[in-house]
Amino acid sequence: MRRRSSWPKPSFELLVLAAIWVKSCTPRTEKVIVSERDTLFYFMGSPTTVEEIERLRYSIAVKLMPTVYRLEVTAKYRYKVDHYRGTGWAWKENYVWTCAHLIPPQTKNRIEVWDKAGNCLEATLVWRDKLADVALLEVKGRGGEGLSFREDSLPRVGEIVYTMGAPLGLLGTLNEGYVASEERFLNTGTAKHGVLQLSLPAHPGNSGSPVVDRYGRVVGMISEIATYSGGYEGVTFAIPAQVLKEVWERYRSFAVDDTQRHRSSR
Repeated sequence: MRRRSSWPKPSFELLVLAAIWVKSCTPRTEKVIVSERDTLFYFMGSPTTVEEIERLRYSIAVKLMPTVYRLEVTAKYRYKVDHYRGTGWAWKENYVWTCAHLIPPQTKNRIEVWDKAGNCLEATLVWRDKLADVALLEVKGRGGEGLSFREDSLPRVGEIVYTMGAPLGLLGTLNEGYVASEERFLNTGTAKHGVLQLSLPAHPGNSGSPVVDRYGRVVGMISEIATYSGGYEGVTFAIPAQVLKEVWERYRSFAVDDTQRHRSSR
């Protein structure tokens, strides 16, 4: 009786090589980070090569540049005039977020926002939350889209984040770092709530800069640094996006109530 020929059993090495080949042939889903005019910037999955990482950084910069402003505040007191510099970033409609400590209370403030093209727009303070160190500005005539909040939980420890601001007045400065701690409770600076601790460079003028993840979604806003020398020493704090959303809800409810009061008084 003739024996049937049988296939040899594959070795473990062959199975591993086959699995690697199948994985390499499987197309990875491309996700669009930025769309500016007719130019699209992609990254596939998680960036691994130097080229993909550089492309991601450039995509983040292109996305943030039209939405970030240099903020200049002139505070007029009775016998003196002070100047404050920081950063603001556009949200929906004509609203711009920044830090409250850049806008002194009970003074005559002139608030200017400067875009990347050197255009100056005058802003109006519509809401100021001292405890959260958050200020909401209204800039009439501002064109273009704004940034959006990240809707899920806080960024995890070790997650890479990016920021763009105007440190020392240099608008358009992109920085990269990572989340060092998800939540710190401080009572020494301007913010009196849980803040994100970042390992990310920040300098005078960075207050109010948006902190985004690799998808360009806002996860926080730079508020202060921990320092003994007055300069950056490796510890930066950011207001979580959840706090910004809570401030927005408070402003919204106040604005609705105020509108109703005006209507009832007519």
